[in-house]
Amino acid sequence: MRKISPLLIALTTITLAACGGGGSEEPGQSDMLLSTTSQSEEVAATQTAELEAAASVTPVLLAATGASTAGTQLDSTRTCGLANFQQEIMNRVNQARASSRMCGSTFYNATTTLKWNTNLFNAAAGHSADMAKNNYFSHTSLDGRNAGQRITAAGYKWRAYGENIAAGQSTAEIVVNGWLNSPGHCANIMRSNYTEIGVSCVKGTNARYKTYWTMDLARP
Repeated sequence: MRKISPLLIALTTITLAACGGGGSEEPGQSDMLLSTTSQSEEVAATQTAELEAAASVTPVLLAATGASTAGTQLDSTRTCGLANFQQEIMNRVNQARASSRMCGSTFYNATTTLKWNTNLFNAAAGHSADMAKNNYFSHTSLDGRNAGQRITAAGYKWRAYGENIAAGQSTAEIVVNGWLNSPGHCANIMRSNYTEIGVSCVKGTNARYKTYWTMDLARP
């Protein structure tokens, strides 16, 4: 029987002074599970699941400029020990943004490049580490915080943010391609109102999945 590697992808996105509903799904048992929902332009949330996937979105009521950095030496425990982690993520994401594309049925024009932000990386790393340590997969932390609250706590004052999460992927290429092939997550990557990004991967040694990824995008 063909073995299907686990793939978990989810996202949440929000803008200033917006609020909205959310939901969650446990990992699917079928080979293919797809679910999508969207709200207004001010509150956009998409659930998508593919190949034993799970997705969740969360409401945000908070609004909270972190310095951008590039080429920094990142802690290997927060990048799954992958070589050239930051550069590969930035190359793949910005290459995607450099060309117009369809994210599902929605067309996105080519847009500006994103800059790496240390505060967003710290927020992403904290969430990946928490999911890996406590063996869960959700945009909502076990302490009840959502992505916006985690980004604020990391010292980033945002006007808009988005978050993609994933679990089980072994390389940056696999996870970025997975997000780009999922309409909602692709939309998060392509949105022109985001200017900065931070991405982390943490190994889940004793968790269900061996890697836990978080991508935080924002505009200060």
